[in-house]
Amino acid sequence: MKHLLSLCCLLAVSLAINAQLAWDTEFTKNDFNDAQTVISQTENVSWPLTGGIQVGKVSVLEDFYDECVIALPQTGLAEELHFAWHGASGGTVSVYQSVDHTNWSQLYTAEGNAAVTATDYVVPLASNTKYIKFASTGRWVVATFRRISVTELKSLSASTDEWPFGSGMVDDADAVKNVTVTWTNIIAEVSSTDPHFTASLSSVGQKNLLNQSTSLNIIYSHAESGTHSGEIVIAGEGKEVRIAVSGETKKYDQTVTWIQELTECAATEQVYLNAFTSSGLDVVYESSNEEVATVENGLLQIHCAGEVTLTATQPGNYKFNAAESVSKNLVINKVDPMIGVMVSDLTYGQALREAVIEETLKQAEGTFEWVDIASDTILNAGDYAFTLRFTPTNTCIYNTRTLQVPLHVAKAVQTIVWDDQETDLTVGTPIASTAVLSSGMPVTYAYTECLLSIENGTIMPENEGEVTVVAYHPGNENYLPTTVIMTVFTINAASSDPTGIGQLSPEQQASAQKYLHEGKVYLYYAGHVYDAQGKLIKQ
Repeated sequence: MKHLLSLCCLLAVSLAINAQLAWDTEFTKNDFNDAQTVISQTENVSWPLTGGIQVGKVSVLEDFYDECVIALPQTGLAEELHFAWHGASGGTVSVYQSVDHTNWSQLYTAEGNAAVTATDYVVPLASNTKYIKFASTGRWVVATFRRISVTELKSLSASTDEWPFGSGMVDDADAVKNVTVTWTNIIAEVSSTDPHFTASLSSVGQKNLLNQSTSLNIIYSHAESGTHSGEIVIAGEGKEVRIAVSGETKKYDQTVTWIQELTECAATEQVYLNAFTSSGLDVVYESSNEEVATVENGLLQIHCAGEVTLTATQPGNYKFNAAESVSKNLVINKVDPMIGVMVSDLTYGQALREAVIEETLKQAEGTFEWVDIASDTILNAGDYAFTLRFTPTNTCIYNTRTLQVPLHVAKAVQTIVWDDQETDLTVGTPIASTAVLSSGMPVTYAYTECLLSIENGTIMPENEGEVTVVAYHPGNENYLPTTVIMTVFTINAASSDPTGIGQLSPEQQASAQKYLHEGKVYLYYAGHVYDAQGKLIKQ
């Protein structure tokens, strides 16, 4: 029996330790019927149909005492008791608190014989309170407690609500300000609304501790210039502290120095720009006319002659402000291209355009044309001096030039051909010479014997015999002499005229066809050629 009683006591203690009314939660009928929450009650404690804990009874014979004990959570700290009560009182209505369910201290009491309507009360609790007791004593005391809840004690504060950091320079060491955070029974997260400000802790606080202090460093980074502001927010479990933070991070100034003398240059000149900055950052060059010139890696890229303003600047970066720019006006002049040419010789008969112009020195691409003479001109043999005009392809960079060039026109080669010539001749019978010059000029003849004559390409046999005839041309101002070609002719006596047509009668002469050849009049009759007197020349 003794062991059974001990076991029951241990069970009661265990229930008392584990029982709890959730913080900030209104007491309900379920809590009333939960032995872990209502850990003890007297006979006249109930949960009436109208709700609430009813404590006491109506008695006219003797005093009585009733109570109901509620257990609070075993972790956490109590802050306030909230409740309302109504009923009739002829005795005393009281509310108590305790740490150990043994030593009670009174929180609220109402005495006297009065009818009380429901009134809300807020009563501060000791932070270590774990039990609340509602009681009534005397006669004619019936009290109903409603809207019962206990708030958990939590607090959060900081030693300041504002920390101005002032100003610093980019890349300075981080600025640090210290804040003392005081807290009770809370775990709060630390965050920042501006990335330039950070905190040394990500959270502060601990449960079930009272009035603790934590040192929190607020860090202002000078990694980025500008005016910065934000808040360090410490928040958790319904509590929040905001610390306004602000600061300014300044950039350094820098200057551009450009001592280079730069007023004019040739369009083909290589010009390196040498401006520099006090910060050591690269200079940025800008051109007022990019069709004239641009700048690449400090080298002036000239596209066309003209005027341009070059500006050296430095736009700055995270650490330096933009520098004041420096400008220079530059005149870019066209260049006379260096051109050397040789003109090939011509041969008489070739047009001037057939002369090959060979560049011996070439600085620029371009075209040539003859000045003051047509390109289809055929020149006589000899030596000349003419002017060539060179027009560059890139007229933005180069000037047009004229050059004096010598030109030699050689005499042309001519050839003579004397083929298919009839060499057996008859006195008095003319025959055409078949000798031909390639130049088209008349052939020159010479003969060893005066047996014939040759005029205007017609050979006239005059006497019987054998004669050697030479055909050639001695050349002239445009043609070279030809080689000599020899032909041997045999001249026979004229035959008799048995047909009776060796001499035309006057009537025949009148009806013959007349024609002019090389200044002489000839007659053509019945397939034969006669001279002007009607004498037969050729059958």
